[in-house]
Amino acid sequence: MAGGDFIKNKRIIIFGFIVAVVLSLFIYHDYYSYRKSHFQIYLYQTNDAPNLNYTTESKHFKINTTIEVGKKLQISNNNSTITRNLKDMQDSNKYTSLRYSIKIENISDKLLKNVKIIAFLDKSLEPYIFSGLLYFGTPIQQRIDLNYPNYKMKDNIIYVGASSWLPNLSQIDADERHKILDSIKKPIKLIIKWDGGEEDLLLQNFDIKMY
Repeated sequence: MAGGDFIKNKRIIIFGFIVAVVLSLFIYHDYYSYRKSHFQIYLYQTNDAPNLNYTTESKHFKINTTIEVGKKLQISNNNSTITRNLKDMQDSNKYTSLRYSIKIENISDKLLKNVKIIAFLDKSLEPYIFSGLLYFGTPIQQRIDLNYPNYKMKDNIIYVGASSWLPNLSQIDADERHKILDSIKKPIKLIIKWDGGEEDLLLQNFDIKMY
């Protein structure tokens, strides 16, 4: 009987150990997923756009891109650290502002659910852009639905954009200035995903405004 109880207890211990291991794996998976989802802001977090079959023609969207170079930023009057830093940079006369705004309009006849968007600037801008980041878009945690065209609600449109700084274009030599402006004019890669669909677009026709 003692030997049988020992074997029985041993089996219980082994079974309990297996259950503990399985539970720990589930807990680790949930924790890892939590960390990944909370630290990843966009669909991709890299300056390298994925190698996809980009096209200049969209079947679902009308897209307008505006690029503003050298426009004076409207900075709030609060005394936060970010505001002070922005004011210092703008007042220092060492930098030129760079701002992108992409208007994305659903022109299809369907409601597009759970839309995620990311844009990639050309890699040639990397040495010049102050933030060092060449991508921007919608946060992956944000739920966005784009309705089909509805002139009453206007809920078929979304804007994505970003602002950063370049070296002061009036204080660098002409060759370097031309390199920066040529980089700004290069195509933007835009990825739009939604439930059941995706478009990978190459944006080329910009409205570039110089100030």
